[in-house]
Amino acid sequence: LSPMFGHTKVIDGTAMKRLIKRLIDHFGMAYTSHILDQVKPLVFQKATLASISLGIDDLLTIPSKGWLVHDVEQQSLILEKHHRYGNVHAVEKLRQSVEI
Repeated sequence: LSPMFGHTKVIDGTAMKRLIKRLIDHFGMAYTSHILDQVKPLVFQKATLASISLGIDDLLTIPSKGWLVHDVEQQSLILEKHHRYGNVHAVEKLRQSVEI
């Protein structure tokens, strides 16, 4: 790895779940999903350099991501209704949209 990363550590599925849970607790579900999407190209690049083969199962989207997208869409629709009815100011709507 590049010097940017202080060290390398192999982690198993349990450790990966703990790491993702900590990310969700700290950053929230939507931003954690964004972080993980940004990390994917690096993972594939490093796997290619290490001659590791990834199976199709490794590329599938986790089923829980579907409800996450649906939940965020519903929250956005509710926020839009509140803004339309004058219950939420445009600045507050933007802040909440980023938070969602």
